[in-house]
Amino acid sequence: MIRIVVLDDSTDAMTQIFRLLHDQREIEVVGSAADGQAGLQVLRETRPDVLLLEMDLPLVDGLTLAQTITKTMPSVQIIAMSANSDLASVRRAMHAGAREYVVKPGELDDLADKIRQVNALDRTGPETPTSGQEQQGEVITIFGPRGGSGVTTLTVNLALALRQVSHGEIVVVDGSLQFGDVGVMLNLHSERHIGELARRVEEVDSAFAEQMAVAHPSGIRALLAPPVPEMADLVTGECIRRTLAALKQKADYVLYDGGHYLGEPLLAALDASDRLLLVSTPDVPSIKSTSLMLGVLDALDFERRRYSLILSHVGRRHAVRTQDMERSLGTSAFACLPYDDTGPLQAANQGRPLVDSDPDASLSRAVLQLARQIARPAQEAVPSKEAPKAKRRFAFLGGV
Repeated sequence: MIRIVVLDDSTDAMTQIFRLLHDQREIEVVGSAADGQAGLQVLRETRPDVLLLEMDLPLVDGLTLAQTITKTMPSVQIIAMSANSDLASVRRAMHAGAREYVVKPGELDDLADKIRQVNALDRTGPETPTSGQEQQGEVITIFGPRGGSGVTTLTVNLALALRQVSHGEIVVVDGSLQFGDVGVMLNLHSERHIGELARRVEEVDSAFAEQMAVAHPSGIRALLAPPVPEMADLVTGECIRRTLAALKQKADYVLYDGGHYLGEPLLAALDASDRLLLVSTPDVPSIKSTSLMLGVLDALDFERRRYSLILSHVGRRHAVRTQDMERSLGTSAFACLPYDDTGPLQAANQGRPLVDSDPDASLSRAVLQLARQIARPAQEAVPSKEAPKAKRRFAFLGGV
């Protein structure tokens, strides 16, 4: 049962909220108030799971109340509500501690889903920085030189698996900017996407980036690709760098779906990443493309310990043997993901990742094992290779 408190000075809004939640058996309204002062007392008495908070309250305003609750009752998840839809209002609410923002009255129809999604998020909130050090999560870019290698399938399933094994804050960023499928595979639909950050790249911070990310029932969040291909050109390398840096301030793991196009956004993501997962499939064209990509990574002066080879579709009929691929590429596979000709397709059609819909599938078990390896200390999880060659990063692209 999700216990909620509603604070709103509008009788009409309160009535609408009660009506919308009346038939939600797993949601219970345990208290309400029409001003901030009375609301604070209700919160102290009830200690709810989720607070629905109107920002423009009398006596004690919503922003002040959100800041107080975040400090004194950090386990209470806050959903801010307001008739204001401008980004400045959204950012102020997120800075104050809100985990979601609902524009009234239009977005109230989705309130029950938002309550469930917010309730599934990490209840401890971001760690408090100590000794002048900010909390920094790990950015992991997942990419492959060829389409069809299962990069997005791996990204969304690994996100859910990391959530299960680490219980941390996980954010997925869809870097397939023209035709990204992260939203489809997670069954997420939203007007919020990375293109909104690109429009105001100079203002990107952790609160702004977190607000643009959409909550998933599993507890992860996803920053979706632009809704139309032509908006992809708005997303520059600088936007990607700022976005990943902002998200890692609060998340434990930020997973960037880099797709297979080696353009400015992917190069920026590679540069901003703590770990790279290079996905390849067991066939001769992939060996050629992966070999070229490994050469690119060497030319970019990435340390070998930062990137790992992931072999996907292992066991497929007529596939190149794993040991032959490793010998051809001159590197060992960090993980081998078995071929599944039906599970990922069914999961994608349902909008429910395989790790969740069929956790006993061989592919699900392999992804969970990969998540456990990643969640270990870095010195245990990432194989160390020979020292990198001393080269100027981006020099081969014409940099100085």
